[in-house]
Amino acid sequence: MKTKLTMDLEVKMGNASTTGTGCVGYLPKGATYKTLVKVFGKPQRLGLSEDGKTEAEWTGRINGLDFTIYDYKSGLAAKANTDWHIGGKVHVVAELVNAFFKAAT
Repeated sequence: MKTKLTMDLEVKMGNASTTGTGCVGYLPKGATYKTLVKVFGKPQRLGLSEDGKTEAEWTGRINGLDFTIYDYKSGLAAKANTDWHIGGKVHVVAELVNAFFKAAT
């Protein structure tokens, strides 16, 4: 059986709680910093994190669910990175963020 689902996605950047989030997926390979800025705006944090594990992070809510996009231990400057993690509290967040990202690019 196969079915098609249509869904409106509402994204609000900033003011999301990152407490309790963890990696639930990844953006498509080759996603650039420039494209992320085009789709999600400037990151809420840019520069090496206190623990030295990330250099850029976007936080937001998609359909009411908190998410983060970040470069985890990439070893590259954020603007050169093409490997982005999606953090959330539930795995469906990664599917929603990817659907929004693909529709916007």
